[in-house]
Amino acid sequence: MGTEVLTLIDQGALDEELARAGEILRKGGLVAFPTETVYGIAVAADIPEAVERLYEIKRRDRDKPMTLMVADAASVIVRCPELPPHAVALMKRFWPGALTLVLEDEKKHLAGFRLPDHPLARGLVRAAGVPLLVPSANISGTPAAKTAAEVLEHFPTELDLIIDGGPAEGGIDSTVVKIVGDEVTVLREGAIPEWRIRQPHWANVLFVCAGNTDRSPLAAAILRRRLADQLSCEESELEEKGYQVASAGLAADVGRRASRKVRRVARDEFASPLTLEQHRAQKLSQDMVDRATHIICMEREQREEILAFFPHRERDVYLLDPEGNDVTDPAGAPYPAYVRLAKRLDAAATLIVGSILPA
Repeated sequence: MGTEVLTLIDQGALDEELARAGEILRKGGLVAFPTETVYGIAVAADIPEAVERLYEIKRRDRDKPMTLMVADAASVIVRCPELPPHAVALMKRFWPGALTLVLEDEKKHLAGFRLPDHPLARGLVRAAGVPLLVPSANISGTPAAKTAAEVLEHFPTELDLIIDGGPAEGGIDSTVVKIVGDEVTVLREGAIPEWRIRQPHWANVLFVCAGNTDRSPLAAAILRRRLADQLSCEESELEEKGYQVASAGLAADVGRRASRKVRRVARDEFASPLTLEQHRAQKLSQDMVDRATHIICMEREQREEILAFFPHRERDVYLLDPEGNDVTDPAGAPYPAYVRLAKRLDAAATLIVGSILPA
């Protein structure tokens, strides 16, 4: 008998499908489903026969443990009451998301934990009502499946159910990090680069607009000022304290200066002038995206364009306006429009400072 495939029609109403999948899992079945990285296969962790069956079909070494998928961070704290501080920092920074943490449980056994940034995946954990082991949906040593069709190619008859929720959004495996005491080991570098794991409190804020001559350079200059004020330091000291602020444009004319009116706002509308005279426009690059921890766009269209190329960074790409409104380009508008823009960017900077500084 072949593997059953359940194609989701309405991803906003999954109660019936999740209830059915949960029942299959509680009975020892195997269910494949999408996460924000790749497709995974879930099995009830407390049913040894089901776990053994999963090891067999994946052809996975028995000494290679599988990740426990959780619906919230509290589930990890119950199993690992003595969480290392670095683990807590990583959970706060990257969960839910593409991070698997390997930690010591209460019996000092190593166990992997993942809190996915995917409503279907978290819903499945809740619907099952039992701990779920979830490795990637592939034969060990082969590329992880990113679609239900690829899962079916690997396992045409071996699974009980495949939930087809469309292509997995990221297509990149989660980063796997082992933390024992103060020792941090990156076992697999995936969607989250290793340097970000090593510096979970580091913040590299990148503002993005179109031309990088008005909105984004002014936003960057204001944020540098507000961060320095909050940290009681000079702007030149921000980097050594763990903060970088930059700006770029999706369609920048490389090398152009900030516009005359923006430079006037920076000079005349603040208690002490902002630094914009040396700014030169730069075009957004992959390296900038890779190194940024917060990518803040002025318009929804800009955010969509970035995510079209970097879908695995969805949790890190924001709109500047928390209500989702565009901050439109003031080019060609009279000077008061630039003053209003500065006030709007200044208000946003206050919120950003509160979100990136440690509590």
